[in-house]
Amino acid sequence: MVGILRELSGDGVSLWLDGLGRDRLADGGLTRLVRERCVVGATGALGDGDAYREQLAELAADGASAAVALRELTVSDLRWACEALEPVYLRTAGLDGLVSARIDPSFVEGTCLTLAEARSLHLAVDRPNLLMEIPATPEALPAITRCLGEGIGVHVSLVLTEERYRQVLEAFLAGLELAVANGVDVSRINSVAGLPVGLLDTVLDRELDLIGTPEARAFRGQGGMALARLVYRRYERALGSTRWSGLAALGARPQRLLWDVTEVMDRRYRDTRYAEELVAPNSVTLLSEQTLTALADHGRPASADRFSGGYADAEQVLGYLDRFGVDLPKLLAAAECDALAGLRRARVELLERVLTRLAEFGTAA
Repeated sequence: MVGILRELSGDGVSLWLDGLGRDRLADGGLTRLVRERCVVGATGALGDGDAYREQLAELAADGASAAVALRELTVSDLRWACEALEPVYLRTAGLDGLVSARIDPSFVEGTCLTLAEARSLHLAVDRPNLLMEIPATPEALPAITRCLGEGIGVHVSLVLTEERYRQVLEAFLAGLELAVANGVDVSRINSVAGLPVGLLDTVLDRELDLIGTPEARAFRGQGGMALARLVYRRYERALGSTRWSGLAALGARPQRLLWDVTEVMDRRYRDTRYAEELVAPNSVTLLSEQTLTALADHGRPASADRFSGGYADAEQVLGYLDRFGVDLPKLLAAAECDALAGLRRARVELLERVLTRLAEFGTAA
């Protein structure tokens, strides 16, 4: 069933691996996934394996703090991943072969802090196929524009509403215009905007279950896809604008939509449903290795385009949610806060793990 992966790739869907750690780089796993599973991009994630032992020992001997050690480990992983995907980057003329690096989430509540952290990490890694992952918070949007204006590629994450996506599009277009003004070659700038479709369904399904009527529950699992479709419609409209045409004439690439389908959180749904349904030309599907394996094993053949013509149905789904009393803006604002808090907790836990590993090598720095 590996054929479905080739079908998706042929339909203009780029498959990215979520959570790439050093173990999969060291054992050649990423190279195999590129060759056998059509993977053409990745998001970085620090792991706990033995592949970090040598560098941790060196950092411990130097008396590095947990924060310094974490940055050094992260930079090393990102460089390795970028180099591993460089052949894809060159083969696709820079469209794919990209690696996304999440900036420290403690910095995303201020524009200047977000920009400074993105600049610092981008400079440290110093690879052309690196993207900075920045959540689509109101405070971070101006930093996204500034990054793009300086030629720094951006993966905008946590886009939860159509209105926020409109703001992200504006930040993207303004960033490209700034790049032109700065004399930056816009044909070399990459950007994606990510919707966590599984998270959207989880939040909306929970609310429908609380409402509890059979009519409300009948719409479980439909909200995330409906939002994705309406966001894609806005993307298509943006590509038809005069503003975009002027940038495209200078060689600019569209900001692709990225469907974050790392895993299906509700086990009542097929484990491959999002990857099968979110098929749209010139888009990215981000999934875990487990989901990628499931898709190759028992994924159903995909249609070349599952979006066109579905916009009226998507509007109808959201209309029913409103009729049932689902306060979409309030729910998704809370979901954004929860997701950001989760990222900050994960960062603290990661620092604690690095500190523990440093202590194993003779320091409690």
